[in-house]
Amino acid sequence: MEKKMMSINLEQQKLISHPLRSKIIYLLSEKELTSKQVAESLDKTPGSIHYHIQQLYKMGIIELTEVRENKGINEKYYRSKATHFRLEGEQPTQTEEETEVDKYQTYIDFSEENLKQFKEDYNELLMKYLKLSVNYSHESKDSYHLKLSFLKVEEEEL
Repeated sequence: MEKKMMSINLEQQKLISHPLRSKIIYLLSEKELTSKQVAESLDKTPGSIHYHIQQLYKMGIIELTEVRENKGINEKYYRSKATHFRLEGEQPTQTEEETEVDKYQTYIDFSEENLKQFKEDYNELLMKYLKLSVNYSHESKDSYHLKLSFLKVEEEEL
């Protein structure tokens, strides 16, 4: 998937900070879908998903790409405008010793087994790059502080 960045305002940030909306944005970044198709993918009611899609559309996070007539019903297809979002005017936080380069966050559903596997994969990835960082080379290298947190959230239906 190609990384597409979009600047957003505080109101848009609040809108996309909902776990279900994050999932909708992800699905719509993969391909164009109708509200019904998104609802089926997420095992949610079409009415609930339609509400969230309308909120994302009104706030400019997703776009209507096509309207197809199917048996007398207009099917509206939507697509996400971006995969990554940055708050307008957000300046990286700085202290004397560190400068924030990139910050990523998302919502993901994990089973206990998937979470365990993710943590193992993350640890392997860290070890790979730690090994590369201590290998002698003439390349210039900068030091970075990495943080990963797992915060369990309760998903609310609006």
